[in-house]
Amino acid sequence: MKLIVRQYLQSLKERGELDVLLPQILSEIGYEVIHRPRRGTRQAGVDVAAVGPDPDADEERTLHLFLIKRGDLGRSDWDGTPQAVRPSLNEIRDDYIPNRVPDQFSELPISICVCIGGEVKESIRSLWRGFADNNKTKKIRYREWNGDRLANFILSGLLNKELLNVNNRVAFQKAVAMVSEPETSYHHFKNLAFRLTDKVEDDRRGTTRLRQLLICHWVLVSNGMETENLEAPYRTCELALLYTWDTLNRSSTTKETERNERLEIFRYLLKLYLSIGHKLIIDKIGAHSQQKFALSFAVRSKSALDVNLALFETMGRASLLGLWHHFIGNMPTEDNRDAHLTKRDKFQNISISLINNNCTLANPIRDDHHVEIGLLMLLSQVCGNIPNVQEFLREITSRLVYRYQMRNLWPTHFCDYRELARHPIDRSDEYFKKSTKGSVLVPFIRVALERIEADEDLKAFESTIVDKLAEMTQQVWVPHDKTDKFIWRQGTSEGIAIPVGNMESEKPKPTSLHSHVDDIVQQFSSFNEMSGTISGLLVPMFLMACRHHRLPLPPHLWFRVHEVEE
Repeated sequence: MKLIVRQYLQSLKERGELDVLLPQILSEIGYEVIHRPRRGTRQAGVDVAAVGPDPDADEERTLHLFLIKRGDLGRSDWDGTPQAVRPSLNEIRDDYIPNRVPDQFSELPISICVCIGGEVKESIRSLWRGFADNNKTKKIRYREWNGDRLANFILSGLLNKELLNVNNRVAFQKAVAMVSEPETSYHHFKNLAFRLTDKVEDDRRGTTRLRQLLICHWVLVSNGMETENLEAPYRTCELALLYTWDTLNRSSTTKETERNERLEIFRYLLKLYLSIGHKLIIDKIGAHSQQKFALSFAVRSKSALDVNLALFETMGRASLLGLWHHFIGNMPTEDNRDAHLTKRDKFQNISISLINNNCTLANPIRDDHHVEIGLLMLLSQVCGNIPNVQEFLREITSRLVYRYQMRNLWPTHFCDYRELARHPIDRSDEYFKKSTKGSVLVPFIRVALERIEADEDLKAFESTIVDKLAEMTQQVWVPHDKTDKFIWRQGTSEGIAIPVGNMESEKPKPTSLHSHVDDIVQQFSSFNEMSGTISGLLVPMFLMACRHHRLPLPPHLWFRVHEVEE
């Protein structure tokens, strides 16, 4: 276990990783963190400041000033640039200590700590010792906090045997070890996350459990980055976000400090999710999205089903990440609005390139692919670019008409891979009715066609429904007052399924399904009454839950041509 943690610490970057982890460790082992990393402001050499016992001075209460560097500390890191260790140590002594130490801590002894994920190399060991000896005073001393010390703190605090029991430790180790096998890694991490967040206490013990989840996930992500396999990190990060959000919703703690610490953990996970998403979709996939069939070929399978499932998964991820940046960018407290909206547009461009260069995306094979299509339509709506995807929607409709009429690879509600691989077993009436007995995709497409006023396509589609799908139950799913308790962790469709669009009963004057769905939205308002832990993030969290757990998008989140959500 210690070897895993040491390797993880050594791989952490200085900014956004090690400087995020250190305050979590210090808080957990009882230190009072008084200064955290900030962007865009001078920090006078100090990345983190905390008050607590000095393990090198008989646990004397001390003000610790941490200078953080990644990996091993070598000669090139020691001196030569303004960001090197020695100039930063001088800046702490000359600026931070005389000018920035809070009054209530001014009488405490001070430890200036060089914190690194690795170790101090022998080539500069004598330089470091000489500097520390020449500059120490009765009040100021110099300390080395290396990866070994940090690993001990993690294992004795966050991941000790009492807090992380045998089953959890085994699940954690298997999740990390199998990161190159995403399905297996995800399975073990899910077991770990479920146990850690099953019963989260309202006191500090509950916060510790969330920190354990965060640390364990960081280790898994680090291994994934090292092996250049981001599949397991992406999927487990979605899961960790959903479980943490659910824990925050279930928390009845009245202590503001505990709640703020838990919100901070959620925000760190969200930043990690957005970072992984950027590396996976923009850096790895985006560069090839504009090449015809490049991503279809990259699936490396002769099975059309494998290509179809992989491309829909990719399109859904890109669209969801774009929506995340949209909603974050439009939060009143967000300072980086333009940066988030720029990333939103990048994800949308990748999604559009995917559908333009991979024709399989016009052939949804699973009924729940309406989730991915819905996410893309919603992203186009908030970007004000509905015309960019109207032709895609018409192409889907045209192919659905052909596939239903000819009974050729029509979409089905089956989700099990083995059933999909055999689909269609035959073209008999019995099997056709069985595989099309219910659908959310069909009413979604009908409503979408109505909203973009594609009258001819809608007429052809509805004619096919009457002729070929008369026994299909078209339905929408809406949340109710108990949905919030089950959707995040269990991923169960705890809600109400409402049949819609029975076209035979609407003859000779069928009513607008668009109007009917709008009436359902007004009548079933539980979704609008759900309270989000962080204002402005309920919608993207709900969209993530639907995509991750394969639940239908409620009509409250179906796109509307003339309504842009800000």
